[in-house]
Amino acid sequence: MILAVAACLLIHNVTAIDPASRTVEKVDIRIEDGRIARIGGARRDMECANTIVGSGKFLIPGLTDMHAHLFNHPWDEKGNLRPRFDRPSIEQMLRTFLAFGVTTVRDPGSETEAAVTLRAMVNGGKVTGPTIVTCGRILNQSDFDPEPFTPVHDADEMRREIRWQAAAGVDCVKIYASVRPELAKVAIDEAHKQGLPIIGHLQRTTWTEAAYLGIDGVEHPAPWSAEYVTATERPNYQQDMFGRVFWLEHLDDKAIAEMVAALAKHRVVVDPTLMAMATKFEPAKWSQSADVALAPELIRRGWPAGSFTRSWTPEQFAAAQRAWPKLLALTKKLHDGGVALVIGTDTATPWIVPGASVHDEMLLLRDAGLSPMDVLRAATTSAAQALRRPDSGAIRLGARADLVLLDRDPLEDLRNTRSISLVIHNGVAYDPAELLKE
Repeated sequence: MILAVAACLLIHNVTAIDPASRTVEKVDIRIEDGRIARIGGARRDMECANTIVGSGKFLIPGLTDMHAHLFNHPWDEKGNLRPRFDRPSIEQMLRTFLAFGVTTVRDPGSETEAAVTLRAMVNGGKVTGPTIVTCGRILNQSDFDPEPFTPVHDADEMRREIRWQAAAGVDCVKIYASVRPELAKVAIDEAHKQGLPIIGHLQRTTWTEAAYLGIDGVEHPAPWSAEYVTATERPNYQQDMFGRVFWLEHLDDKAIAEMVAALAKHRVVVDPTLMAMATKFEPAKWSQSADVALAPELIRRGWPAGSFTRSWTPEQFAAAQRAWPKLLALTKKLHDGGVALVIGTDTATPWIVPGASVHDEMLLLRDAGLSPMDVLRAATTSAAQALRRPDSGAIRLGARADLVLLDRDPLEDLRNTRSISLVIHNGVAYDPAELLKE
């Protein structure tokens, strides 16, 4: 599994693609103590006892999944959530992430104490996996309280919960769809007082409102708030899963333009998780992917019964497919409007496979009209900036040695991000095939 653990590792004569600087250069890269120590041509001071020949290969920064629920409680075959997370499934997920070049994951909502403990175990090298950045329990202004949700009904409860999570050592705070603007403001203010970024899976609070309130990031491809539906059609909007198709078909262009401008002005990062909708709109396609076999067995067994659109009719699925280009167009509008996009997948909800789905998500952003370099930037540099990790997401001196060695050029074809020869995490080189065998 581990190919090299050494104070010094040299990647010789490799084509380095750095999304941070948007440069492509053939270089030697010397790694020391988990950092990129030198970049340049072949010189005596670049030599290392451990050398990887990079001729004909391509090097990119390690990928980031910004939306991976590591403690997801699996569904059983009847569609009921199991009462506990499954530790072997989590361990398998972590190895699979690494095998697909994902060297950092953000868990956007987990059981606070367990999540902080797992982060310490992985980041301390006691468990194999990518670097973990974690939020605590998801703050929900309703009585919905299965893990990882926790109800908060007023400002005092919101502040107490955020202070508890901060004391536990979380990296971020997340609020959920039922949180209204007045309580969202409290959450944002308190999170920032605690020095924590705050993200939201929002609906009752619109993305426009959240941007002006100072939120740091929003999750999923759209807010689905009624305020973005044309006034004449708003009374007909049913805020359920199929209602999202209606929402896409009846957008108020002016309201969307105001939303995009607010997000860009206030530097709110959008994590579209297009995979989260692609797998709901067309589950027949994604359930047949060869990648599904790589998901932990206990998790994938429950996917058919846990699918959010399992009750849809063929006509509803057809309508969803007709609306899909509108969702891609909205994603492109965000990008063109100057909104920073990152890569997230909503692992491990039905048909979303750890690690593999990051590459699928990149292709969906390509389908939305982003260039290969912009997609790579979303998966690396933009993610590092959103996570406040300035030493990551780039190939430059002093950066963390989180790198992926590819056999083929991803700028020529983004599907080549799957041609992984080697994964380097914190300066340690891993064989991706061996990671999948464990």
